[in-house]
Amino acid sequence: MSLLEDLYYGKICPSERSHSSDPKYALYSKQISELIQILKEKLPPDDFTMVEEAMDLNDMLISVSSVSAYTLGFRMGAAMIVEVLGHKGELIHTEEGYLGKIKLDRRES
Repeated sequence: MSLLEDLYYGKICPSERSHSSDPKYALYSKQISELIQILKEKLPPDDFTMVEEAMDLNDMLISVSSVSAYTLGFRMGAAMIVEVLGHKGELIHTEEGYLGKIKLDRRES
């Protein structure tokens, strides 16, 4: 199945695959969990509820930022492809093409 077909059928969901394999990700995640547990033990329930609400809002903020970064990156990638395809005639590997002109220019200097 093609990438476009997978996208159409909903088989592509980048947000579900966004967990980093970077060891720092696991380390920071563990540290956050440990700090949350400490806060849960030290704070009164009402105060800890506010901390949880703040964390939920932060998660929503991160989600909005991630969507924005993802769409911007996708658009930039597509714009690069359009630019490259718009100049594909310059990339012909013949003496008449762009790369050939570079070789000829170097011989003349």
